[in-house]
Amino acid sequence: MYIRLFGDDLMDIIETVLYSKPDADNVELIDGDWTDNYGLILVLKENGKFVVQIGDSKLMLPNFTISCTYPLVRWIDNNCFLIADARNEDNTENLYIINLDGTVLNSFHCGDGIEDIVVSNDGIWISYFDEGVFGHGISTEGLVLFSIQGESLFRYHSDLLDRPSIVDCYAICKGTSPSLWLFPYIEFPLLNVNPTKKTVETYKVPKVLHGSNGICVRGRFAYFYDRYNSNGEVYCWEFGSKRPQLVGHFNGTARGLDPSETNHFISIDDNLVKAYRIIHNEEY
Repeated sequence: MYIRLFGDDLMDIIETVLYSKPDADNVELIDGDWTDNYGLILVLKENGKFVVQIGDSKLMLPNFTISCTYPLVRWIDNNCFLIADARNEDNTENLYIINLDGTVLNSFHCGDGIEDIVVSNDGIWISYFDEGVFGHGISTEGLVLFSIQGESLFRYHSDLLDRPSIVDCYAICKGTSPSLWLFPYIEFPLLNVNPTKKTVETYKVPKVLHGSNGICVRGRFAYFYDRYNSNGEVYCWEFGSKRPQLVGHFNGTARGLDPSETNHFISIDDNLVKAYRIIHNEEY
């Protein structure tokens, strides 16, 4: 279902409903991921057990136990995906790479206090919120790039000598390979990290955007979702400009998608998974 949410001479937001939870008390929508090539993948909790749904097919996960109430799911490629336990206060494995028949291909420890995950051709980016950053182990790095095998390829705090510290990584999104965009607390600079060169570019954004927990960068424009006390506002900010432009509103917990994707954001609330495409005449 497509809905035009907002429009002016410059920008529209197009909403697509990807999934609507059935009206059943025994089903809980936990997390999801979407790509144009692979479609929608969901983690549901049905009758107290976690289930992965891909299209109309459901896959039980019998080979391991996820102890948290909010596992994260991301596509790896068209044959496998990952499930990560966001909380893990010891050194046990908490990220599992699984193929479409439910076989666990690999697993490794990826830290505690996971905020978000982005999968790219360069590996698996994981960001951490404050309880992880001020905890112990790998999560104290704030942001880490892991290989598919679980090797840490890049550690933000250790591998960058001159960088803003990450206290809590509010949002991340894929940049032009191999880079990643992030939006960390406290000062909320918009950062572009290159793990190969071990460099970071810093952009000061208008204060009105501080606290945004979803970002998406396309060309010379960055989109910010749900700043402090905004009730789901979406802003567009052109790099170097003094003021962002309000694009519209949408609901749920949203994160920015890969720049190669048609849609800019995926959002998840208690009942719905939606994709949002921003039609911007000046984006490229």
